[in-house]
Amino acid sequence: MKKLTRGQKIVLAAAALPMVAVGIGGGIGTYVNIVSVFHRRGTAAGVVAAGEGAVFVLALVFVGLTMLGQAAPLAVRAGLWLLPATTSTVGVVVAPTGREAVVFAITPMAMTVAAEGLGLLARRIVVHRTGVDVEAQRRNAAILTRIAYHRARAEHHPWKLVRRYSELAAWRLMARLGHHDATLGSALTDVQNTRIIDGANTALATMFRSGPELPAATPRPHVASPAATARPVRHTVTAKAATPPPADTTTPPADAPDPTVPCYEPGTPQYVVRSLWLRLGHRPTESAVVEALGDANLPNSRAQAGKIRRQVEAENPKLPGPRAA
Repeated sequence: MKKLTRGQKIVLAAAALPMVAVGIGGGIGTYVNIVSVFHRRGTAAGVVAAGEGAVFVLALVFVGLTMLGQAAPLAVRAGLWLLPATTSTVGVVVAPTGREAVVFAITPMAMTVAAEGLGLLARRIVVHRTGVDVEAQRRNAAILTRIAYHRARAEHHPWKLVRRYSELAAWRLMARLGHHDATLGSALTDVQNTRIIDGANTALATMFRSGPELPAATPRPHVASPAATARPVRHTVTAKAATPPPADTTTPPADAPDPTVPCYEPGTPQYVVRSLWLRLGHRPTESAVVEALGDANLPNSRAQAGKIRRQVEAENPKLPGPRAA
């Protein structure tokens, strides 16, 4: 798990303090606006509590869930926008003039912007430290669920029109899968970098190949041999057939290492992943690899775990496959 440096903490604190100040300023502005119309502080305090106060509570819930690595419910995200909109509507209704109505309507939005900014900042801190984007995983899981539903309906629904609609809907959902997912982007970047390195290696090997190519061998023309002259038959003594040497039947020792299996140093990520693979008897999941790397005090982001698992699988083709369902 990564840790924030001192400079990062200072910059993040400097960015969070203005957000809090903007939210407080929005609440004070709404309070002053309502007092100027009703001339009753209790009524103004109630309006602020129902609008900015409720938004402040939802903002605390949103930031707390994000710092715990959990996705915020849809009701919390919706409340961060609906409650200030309600307060803005109240401000428009009670404003004596059209110009003041615009001011009364836009003031409560300060709390919403502050709450969303703090939530986004907390989410990015969690992603930086753990390498896991919970919100992106939640969106991807929801999209995959809808894709599975539409694919099943596209294959088995009795109505042709519904099958056609579900097929198109599944393709549209596939286009949205993985948007704003930093973990997926990192994994795809690793794959692309590997392909680029392989291509560069092939190109350089072709360019700097040692020695010119030899021309193809020309077949020799066939020359007819003269007729052989018959020779008198000689009576020779048949030589005794030579006995072939005995074949080497020595078997290698049982503990001899397999030359096709790479040798990893103990304590390396590859050694930890292959040991986990052999202990489980099947291909470990990405979560199991992340946990094993964390127990060994090694970098254990999901991108790093997937990369190491693919490397071990490519270098050890005799390892067992995934666990049977």
